[in-house]
Amino acid sequence: MSAQVLGFDHLSVLVADAEKALAFYQEILGLQTVDRPNLGFPGYWLDLQNGQTIHLMQLNNPYTDIERPEHGGRDFHFALRVKALDAFVEQLEQRGLPFTQSKSGRKALFFKDLDNNVIELYQTV
Repeated sequence: MSAQVLGFDHLSVLVADAEKALAFYQEILGLQTVDRPNLGFPGYWLDLQNGQTIHLMQLNNPYTDIERPEHGGRDFHFALRVKALDAFVEQLEQRGLPFTQSKSGRKALFFKDLDNNVIELYQTV
């Protein structure tokens, strides 16, 4: 049997406050929680459909004091496919959350969560 990657499963995001991070991800992205085992620290798993999840982990972040680029596309980030980018632009603007447009010309934007984690939203249609 040869080694074979079957696909993407989850990504983990370090947060200072799991409750606040959960509210942010649910409010901005509309994500719902899925069952999470007791791992000995606070956190949540958020459903991205098709068995894919985001794991919010309330743990110390060793990267807090690192200087980060202003444009999220040049920083560590994860990208989520969305149907209509305009709806997210409206949400971000209403909440006063800064974002930058993709520098590649794609219909995409970058914004940061409460813990400075960069999220890309990419319109696929």
